[in-house]
Amino acid sequence: MYVRCRQILGEAEAADAVQEVFMKVVEKRAAFRADSSPSTWLYGIATLHCLQTLRNRERRQQKLAEAAASWPTDTGPSLADERISLQRLLAVESDDLRLMVYLRCVDELTVDEVATVVGLSRKTVGKRVNLFLEAARGALRIGSEGATS
Repeated sequence: MYVRCRQILGEAEAADAVQEVFMKVVEKRAAFRADSSPSTWLYGIATLHCLQTLRNRERRQQKLAEAAASWPTDTGPSLADERISLQRLLAVESDDLRLMVYLRCVDELTVDEVATVVGLSRKTVGKRVNLFLEAARGALRIGSEGATS
């Protein structure tokens, strides 16, 4: 299984892919109808998973390229300063909050999807992300006012 995943995805992602494949196998074990050997069934699941991973990677790269193309070419130091400030704000937060912010703001998942991923209620996720964003906006505003004075 590892060799198959490594052939499709490469060394860096193969181990994670094998774990994900076995999770899928456990979830879908009832769907095995014995039309083929178990190893053929496993390789089929592994192959489909790896190909989907490649498609997802291509979509992400395409979205990043589109986003980069839409960025203003004359961003100046203020946008770079804001990114650095935002990274600093995130660096002091808990891993859980950073994950929620990235899933919501970067990956553009819905609050419901983020709640499912992190195992918290929708209300808790929404409240924590909104509080962080309000604090970040305030900190960025204060930082930019201090830079202009």
